[in-house]
Amino acid sequence: MSRGKVWTTKKVHDEIERIEKGLPADYSAFYDGQIEMKAADVVFEPTQEEWIELAKCAADVTYFGNTYCHSMTDEGIRQIKLRPYQEDMLKSFQDNRFVVMLASRQIGKCSLFSSKIKIKVKQNFYLISIGELYYQILKANRKLTIIEKIKFFLWFLYNKL
Repeated sequence: MSRGKVWTTKKVHDEIERIEKGLPADYSAFYDGQIEMKAADVVFEPTQEEWIELAKCAADVTYFGNTYCHSMTDEGIRQIKLRPYQEDMLKSFQDNRFVVMLASRQIGKCSLFSSKIKIKVKQNFYLISIGELYYQILKANRKLTIIEKIKFFLWFLYNKL
């Protein structure tokens, strides 16, 4: 763990440089030794510029989406460019407490594991949450990782509260 050590962007970049050069390095800021992923409980001190950037992202969700969000494509992980309807939806979510959408299927609008869907199997209909369905599909197709098990356990626990 990196408790007690305060990390900055410069310190993280310095450690990545040491790792890439094959020198001894402190991996405590990285999850499971993967330099692309930040570890839990890392104490990080942002610079003034990073605080300003965070404020910009908090104030404008479309700026955040267009600047920092990435998606897996056939060519690999790529930065996304929001479409106008996606920007309109995100602005509506940010500006309004309650939003009702009339939207087509399969455009990536469902982001909550607790969203319910109706499934028809032969003559019967079942109401199931996205999270439960996702969990069942993963469980049927392969062995779950410990992280996935913890994530779904916490999600199930949250739904019971």
